[in-house]
This record gives sequence, C-alpha cells and structure tokens, in this order.
Amino acid sequence: MEQRIIYRVEDLAVGVPIKWPVKDKSGKLMLRAGYVISDENELELVRELMGGIIEEQDEILSMSQPVKIPPKDNPFDLFKLIQRRVKGLLRGGLESIVDFHKNAITVCDMIQELCYEDEDIALGLAFLDRHMQYTIKHPIQAAIVCEVIAKGMDCFLDDRKMMVAAALTMNISALALHEKLQSQRGPLSKAQKLALFDHPLADYKTLRRLGVTGEPWLTAVLQHHEAIDGSGYPQGIMGGSVMVAAQLISLSDIYTAMVSSRSYRLPMPANEAMRRIFLTGSQRVSEELAVLFIKKLGIYPPGTVVRLQNGELGIVTYRGQAANHPAVQSVVRANGMPYCFPQPRDTSSGQYKVVETLPQTQITLAINNQQLWEHGDFAKKGAAKRRHTRIAVSCPAELAIEGVPPIPASVLNISATGCLLRIPVKSLQQQLREDTSYKLSLTILGKPLTDINFVMRNASICDNKHLIGVRFIDLPDEYKTVIMLYLESVKNNEA
Repeated sequence: MEQRIIYRVEDLAVGVPIKWPVKDKSGKLMLRAGYVISDENELELVRELMGGIIEEQDEILSMSQPVKIPPKDNPFDLFKLIQRRVKGLLRGGLESIVDFHKNAITVCDMIQELCYEDEDIALGLAFLDRHMQYTIKHPIQAAIVCEVIAKGMDCFLDDRKMMVAAALTMNISALALHEKLQSQRGPLSKAQKLALFDHPLADYKTLRRLGVTGEPWLTAVLQHHEAIDGSGYPQGIMGGSVMVAAQLISLSDIYTAMVSSRSYRLPMPANEAMRRIFLTGSQRVSEELAVLFIKKLGIYPPGTVVRLQNGELGIVTYRGQAANHPAVQSVVRANGMPYCFPQPRDTSSGQYKVVETLPQTQITLAINNQQLWEHGDFAKKGAAKRRHTRIAVSCPAELAIEGVPPIPASVLNISATGCLLRIPVKSLQQQLREDTSYKLSLTILGKPLTDINFVMRNASICDNKHLIGVRFIDLPDEYKTVIMLYLESVKNNEA
C-alpha cells in the first residue's frame, strides 16, 4: 500500500543530501530535495523551525523504498551529545538531578572517548563553537584541554577522569554569576568579588551535597584558584600543597578564558595567550607543567584562526610536527570572499606560511566541521580516520528496558567503547532516550557479556530497522578483554 513518508527532525543530518523537500508546519518550503545541510548550527536551526514531525505532501512513496539515513557515528555527533549532557548536568536544576555523580562520570567518559578518537578535532570543536552558552562552553573547553595535557603527563585513565570531572564542575555554584559577568561592562561589585573569592569552597560543598565523594575530584575543585606562590585563593596555600590536578585545571581555566570573547573585549589570539602563560605561568603552577601545557597545545592549537602569507584566512585543524607548521584549511580568499569548500594548505610552504593569529570573530561565515576536517562523506585519500575503529560483527544480542520484555537485537559492529545495534521497528515500539542508560547482553567468542550498561549516542531507521549507536558505560575489564581479543582476531584473519 502506498503511504506518505513522515520526515522527522531526527532524520536530518549534516552532510547527507535531503531525499525530499522539507516544509515547516505552515507548509512553507524550507529545503529542496538534494540540499546538503552544511553544519551543526544550520541543522539545529532547521530542526527548530520544523518543530517536530512534518508530513511530506509532495512525494508519495512506497514503504518498500524507505528513506536510507546512514547511522551517525563520528566525533561531531559525540561533541553535540556532550554539549547537551553538560547543559543538562549544569543547567537543569542541580537539586533535581538524580545520581549527579553517575551522570557527571558518563559525560567524562564521553569527553575521554572524544579525545581518544581525535585530540585535534576535540580541541577544534571546543574552541570553534561560537553559539554555545559560555557557562556550558567554558567547562567543556577546560575539560578537553585537561584531558589532552594529562595524557601527555602519562596519567592513568581514572586519574584523568577525576581531573576532567573537576574541570567540568569547577564553577558549579557560581554559574549564574559567571554568565552575568560575560556581559557586564562595569567593575565587579563588592558582593561579586566576595562570591568569586568564596566560590571554590561553595563548589566543594555543592558537589558533596550532590553525592560526590572522590577526594581527588573535590580537592581539585577546591584548589583550582590556588597558586604555588601563595597568591591564590581561598586558602592561600603554596608550593607542593597545591595538587598537580588543580594546577592543570587552573592553567586550562585561564587559557580558555583568555581565548573566549566577552561583551567588552575580543577573544585573545591563541599565541598571545600562550605567551602570557609562558611569562606568568610559573607563578601559579610548576614551570614543568607550564612548559608541557604550551608544548602539548602548541602555539597554533586546533580551532585557531590564522592569516597566511598569501592573505587568506584559515583555520588550524591539526597541530603539525613542527610547532610553526600546523595543518590549515583556508576558508576565506585574500580578497575577502569565502571559498565554496575549505582548501588545505601546507604551512611549511612560503606562500602559505602563517603570518598572524587572529581572534575567532574574524571568521563570520558558517563552517561545516565535517568538511573542515575532511571527515565522513568529505573524507579524502590520506585523511585522518577514526582511531577507535569498530570491527564488523554479526551476533545476536538482547536489549533490556525497564518494564518491557527483553528485546532481540543484532550487533553490526563493535569496539571497546561501543557498538551499532540493529532492531526491527516492530520489536522496539518506544524511542530510546539519550539521557537514560539501558542494558545490553551479547555473546562474543563464545563468552556471554551480560547486563552491559550503555547510553544511546544516535539513532536512525533504515529498511524498517532501528540502527542505534551505543556508548558503553563502565564496561568491566573482563568484557573489554574479550572484545579486544575479538578485534585482534579479526585483524589477524584479514591480514
């Protein structure tokens, strides 16, 4: 039987040609068939304008020819999910959040996965976003920077996780004040100064009230404004009494604040921020940490806007092997006109040499991040690939949802961090939520892996099947070992 296709906001994706015209609720044509949504900001705008489910009037298609939407599974989608999770964690009413500790650790897991997949993309996305609310953007930026630097310090995964958690929550009691200060032009009032001085202790108390018990996390938050020369606050401790995690969070906090815009000033260019850290950083943190911080991020971190010798404006996408030769994609011609597509430039070449670092406000055009990093449909030969590659697998699984009988599923691919599930539409009558954890059981190499906690990263429908991207939570070490052994066996067989 012929039926009208229902076009849902969830079916739209960056870089995927639209199969049919899209109209808003009033019937006005928004996008023509074949249009490609250029970036995440445009995608969000289209979804808002659609306002929900839209029934297509123009195209009558057989349900035997369903819309084929490829499953989304890339760092750009993960970053958007992180943004939503952090917003819910910090802005959703702290007292109403059930199991704050568990939800915060889940976000930390996601940030660590994003950095594991590609540190440069993680840094670039954090610093390129111009529309995210400051009190959400700033902790994400600081957390990503902490994870990148801490990995360079050879810290253990769980120790890094505590640093990331502390960076995310270092201003949890003063969010409203920090948001107000973003647009405040006048000097701070006496009450504001006192609130800022007291906020690390208030953060500490708030986190304890929310169920956080890990002392490394709590202490790092309490000390993140302390300095080794004793000039910090609120306790005025000095030297080795300031834990290394707190010193790293302090540097990340200062750097990300300097390169962020305010209503009363432009963001500081990255190289100038690094210069200031080099000159004054040793007063707040150990000299070794300040040097490592600059070395790891580089003088041109991903997301930095630069002017090239030929007059073009570009965006740094990867840190180069040489500090002054980053990978750059030019987006604006020397005459001020934008390129239709980003143009890769070899900055070791004379005409493409970086001559100036600029505030990010110099780039006003919309940027397609997948194009910028040559990812997904825009990948070119030799382009960077996901580091945590999933291996194809075909094995039965079982999805557990509270109050619902076990749901049969199939695993299509898997890695140590997640998998792709396929579930018949008729078997799964409800939509999974991104803010809810579920359980999954499957068997690999003859070993049953039961009650695996997971959250949904993305979902689509293809050939009357749900395709659900899964992110494992707190996967037991024994399960990781089984999966890694399976991945290794597949690689060996392919070789």
